[in-house]
Amino acid sequence: MVSAWLDSERQLEERVEAFVGDLDHAERVAIALGDFEALTSRGIPVPHYVDSGTGLRDVDGATAFPAGIALAATFDAALAEAYGAAVGAQARAAGYTVVLGPTLDLARDPRAGRIPEALGEDPHLSGLLGAAHVRGLQAQHVIAQLKHYVAYNGEDRRTGYGLEPNRGDSMDVHVSTAVLQDSYLRPFEAAIRAGAWSMMGSYNRVNGAYACESAEILAIPRQQWGWQGFYCPDFMFAVRDDAKALAAGLDLGALGGAAGRTAEMVAAAPAEVVTALVANLLRALIGSGLVEHTMTEPEPPSTPGHRQLAEDCVVAGTVLLRNSDGALPFGDDVTSIAVIGPAGSDAIFVTGGSAAVSLVDERVIAPAAGICARAGQRRVEVSQGSLGDVPLPLVPASAYILPDGSGAGVEVQFVASDGRTWTETAPVIDHTVAPGEAAGRWPRRWRARLTSHSTGAHRLSLTFGGRAIVRLDGEQVMVGSRELEQFIHGPRYPMQVVVDLEAYVPALLEVDFEPGPAIVIPPMGLGPTLRLGWQPPDDMIERAVEAAAGCDAAVVLVNMACGEGMDRDSLSLPGDQDKLVRLVAAANPRTVVVLNTPGAVMMPWLHDVAAVLQAWYPGERFGAALGSVLFGDAEPGGRLPLTFPRARTDLPGGDHGPETVPTQLDYDADGGIGYRAPAVRERGALFAFGHGLGYARTECRVVTAGVTDGEVRVGLTVGNLGDRDTVHVVQCYADVDGEAAELVHVQRVPVAAGQTVEALATVGVEAFARWDGSSARRVPVEGRHRLRVANSSADPGTPIDVTIVNGRLQA
Repeated sequence: MVSAWLDSERQLEERVEAFVGDLDHAERVAIALGDFEALTSRGIPVPHYVDSGTGLRDVDGATAFPAGIALAATFDAALAEAYGAAVGAQARAAGYTVVLGPTLDLARDPRAGRIPEALGEDPHLSGLLGAAHVRGLQAQHVIAQLKHYVAYNGEDRRTGYGLEPNRGDSMDVHVSTAVLQDSYLRPFEAAIRAGAWSMMGSYNRVNGAYACESAEILAIPRQQWGWQGFYCPDFMFAVRDDAKALAAGLDLGALGGAAGRTAEMVAAAPAEVVTALVANLLRALIGSGLVEHTMTEPEPPSTPGHRQLAEDCVVAGTVLLRNSDGALPFGDDVTSIAVIGPAGSDAIFVTGGSAAVSLVDERVIAPAAGICARAGQRRVEVSQGSLGDVPLPLVPASAYILPDGSGAGVEVQFVASDGRTWTETAPVIDHTVAPGEAAGRWPRRWRARLTSHSTGAHRLSLTFGGRAIVRLDGEQVMVGSRELEQFIHGPRYPMQVVVDLEAYVPALLEVDFEPGPAIVIPPMGLGPTLRLGWQPPDDMIERAVEAAAGCDAAVVLVNMACGEGMDRDSLSLPGDQDKLVRLVAAANPRTVVVLNTPGAVMMPWLHDVAAVLQAWYPGERFGAALGSVLFGDAEPGGRLPLTFPRARTDLPGGDHGPETVPTQLDYDADGGIGYRAPAVRERGALFAFGHGLGYARTECRVVTAGVTDGEVRVGLTVGNLGDRDTVHVVQCYADVDGEAAELVHVQRVPVAAGQTVEALATVGVEAFARWDGSSARRVPVEGRHRLRVANSSADPGTPIDVTIVNGRLQA
């Protein structure tokens, strides 16, 4: 006889109740502590987790898909569902039952390190694509674990400050209920309503309480959305009081094992708390279909179809920001092309951290290789131009003289945990603190006279885990924080600066270093580090300019490394890349810049170049997709899922030391950085949310508008004014009660060359809802509002007046 919990003919709750009822007290306690023997002995699969921000981390052969922000730029729910299905299929093939993704954090600060793995700044778009991703992934009978719940927006102090066991509290996000409900929670709600079975609690505090220890925060999905899945905390630092987290409703104490949760804690908890967490876990394991669709022996995860999907996503997410005089696509008039910048294996394919995917070298198509393959008989000149955002070679010992001039070397002041200090001499600045010794001693200050044999611009790079300030002749030239110099996988995270040095004239170099932000994980050999590299003057840029001048067009790739465990120090391209672009553009009027960046960057050369493509972190098919776009085989289909702000001098600093770090972020006060923020509304943006050009110009007209069956129905005609097929992305924005308009509807409308098609956009009353404290829910705002059909958040578009009476849309 089949056990009731294994009987697929029974209802889910009946199966869960039967299983829980079959457990004795000791078995329930064991499950609460992460011991799942009671599951396996009864035929239930157990949670087996795999990181997946943009593919599967640390899984041999997994496809390196484009980053989440590139997927967001597609504005395409169908493509997001296919992406999720491919990730789910690969997880199942590799033997994993729980996929840690998608990432639904909103981009509130353009410098935030984990922007690449999430879905942009807009709650509607993030929810739309996140829900589609979940549907695709869980259709493969694995569990999606949404992250990071909730109000997680940056890496600086995300896990606290100071080395264990004295690490301080994490960042405290102060946010009103209205902002929480109208912004941060909406992507999670959409994904939960799409069926997501699990959520990961974030590191940060919310209004003083750790998210994983807040009964109020953890209860929202259960009480307001009817969610019945299970929670896990993020790795290591998300829980500071395990008993409090258990009582608050955190189902499992860790992503594997018990962490700080003890048998005594579980025994002291009310029986209904333990029963509920067991039921929540079982409901997900059975409801996901893992029981009926048992795991098979692991097999190679990636397929040709997955790799083609990855390329399709890159193309669809590539955003054409500027295209002056039809510079793109390249036609027969372009017979020679200079490819400049980090365009080989030094391009950035994936983000850093838990969302990184290990690249399979023989499958990776680098930008230069992709362009050369597509160029055919055209001449392609490849020139480095710039090393890009990478750690530079170590400054050699011959470049250092002790501050007092007494000999070669670097003066290093060490400090012990008890406050004792002493000085040693090191040959170079290249230091690794052994993880087991990190709390006992560290090199607090490095001083030397830096001497070069060359006159001119020198690039300096500091690669480190911790916090560092670099001064040259008393002037601060670099400051920043990193949890690690490389967060497990993906690119390294150097700081970069260009300084002028005169040959044989020493400059006093001072580096202040402390390990405070660094994460120490002894089993993985991770801890504080500090390395200073440089690039003396050379002729790389001059040779690139010469190559560009001799070709019909120039393609310049520029990059910026970013990921988990760091926030960008600024939005300026690192090192000498702005100079490279400016000089190449002066030599070749048909210069195309490809931004291999996590998001917004400053572009002081914008009006000097012919075209700009935002390529994000595109994964293993970077080169193939780029070649297709440049030569017009495919159209760049992307729209910006976040705002590219204008240059600002009043942005708060991205780095905070132990004395200056804010203990909280008040998002109600600053309004964030996105397209609805006051600063963007007042000053405009360099490129607005939703902006994106195509190779064919389109025209969208509102033909009819009215209310039918409780929703606004807008009849549209979309005309293609060009000579090639294209896709028009309809965007509808709601201006509710005079507030800043927000996105409420997107729709991709294909239209053939020279043709006009009809389309229907529908917007429900929920698009005009806001949090209402008196009813403790989001409700449609009464009165007269405006719906705008536009091409971006900054486009005036076509306004449509709507009225809500008694919670209903009126004609």
